[in-house]
Amino acid sequence: MQTTSESSPLLASDEVLDNVRRRVQHKIAEKYMGEFESDPNEETNEKSTLSQHLDEKTQAEIEKTYGKYRRKESAYSIQNILWLITSIAVFYYTDFYIACRYDQRVNRIWFNVGGILILVNVCIAAFLIVYITYIKKVSADDWEKHYPAAIPIATGSFIMGSVCVTVGLWPLWNIFTPVILFILFMGMIVTLAMLPNF
Repeated sequence: MQTTSESSPLLASDEVLDNVRRRVQHKIAEKYMGEFESDPNEETNEKSTLSQHLDEKTQAEIEKTYGKYRRKESAYSIQNILWLITSIAVFYYTDFYIACRYDQRVNRIWFNVGGILILVNVCIAAFLIVYITYIKKVSADDWEKHYPAAIPIATGSFIMGSVCVTVGLWPLWNIFTPVILFILFMGMIVTLAMLPNF
């Protein structure tokens, strides 16, 4: 019968197990480090080592489903240009500025409250984008950590402001009011998306 002192050479000590565990983790990290450091936008003809074990059908399905997230699309796509042209046409043919400014049918209380709420949204966006991101150099991913109430307040004020502006302008264009406002909103978003690319 063996004593514990005789059987101890057969059992690995905690120190040896930790050493083996570290070596295995190091080898795994070395193997896959190249995959994590490679540029995802860089086009390569070789299959990645992580996807070598997938069959062609599965790879095609993954590419079809998730391939759009890898490619960067230009801000000058035909869809964006059509939104811009449509919003300019709607702004011109509805006399939007003149109607909002001088038309007596506009419900001024609803319209002004909506304008103030949308202004709150724009101020929060300017604060987060200009001051926090560019001046204080805080990443956009960290906005919620530093200012957790900013995005919900901006979202709520924009939704309520849109409803109020729609109610305020309803006497002018009736059922077309939400459509007109949505087209103008999309034109503004497309314009803002195109600005940094100059």
